[in-house]
Amino acid sequence: GMVYAEGNTRDDMLAAMKKRHTYAATDNIIADFRCTTGGKTYIMGDDVTTSENPTLTIKLVGTAPFAKVTLVKDDVEHVLGEPNKAEVEFTYTDKEVKAGKESYYYVRGEQADGELVWASPMWITYKP
Repeated sequence: GMVYAEGNTRDDMLAAMKKRHTYAATDNIIADFRCTTGGKTYIMGDDVTTSENPTLTIKLVGTAPFAKVTLVKDDVEHVLGEPNKAEVEFTYTDKEVKAGKESYYYVRGEQADGELVWASPMWITYKP
C-alpha cells in the first residue's frame, strides 16, 4: 500500500490515511489519480461536489508495460487504453453525470507481467 502524505512523519501518514489518499500495487508502481473541477484539484480518496462535468487525470509509472488501464465508475468499467508502455497518462471527462447523484470512480492498471495497481476511489457528486 502507498500513501500520499504532506510529509513523512507519523502524523502526516495518519492524516493522509484518514483522508483515504492511498493506493495499492503488487509491485513498485506509481499512481497519480486526480480530478480537476471548478479550478480546484482533488486527489484519490477525496469527496467532490461540482457543477461541472468532472475531468479525471490518470498517470501511472510501472515496472513493465501496461497491458490495460481501466477507469471504473459505479461498477462500470471504461477501458482507457491498452498502451503497451510503462509510463502512461490519460484524461477522461465524464459527460454522463446525473444531477444529485454521487458516483465513485477509481482506476486500475494491469501490467503485461500481471502486476497490478489500483487507486482509492473518489466520490463525486454533480450539482448543476
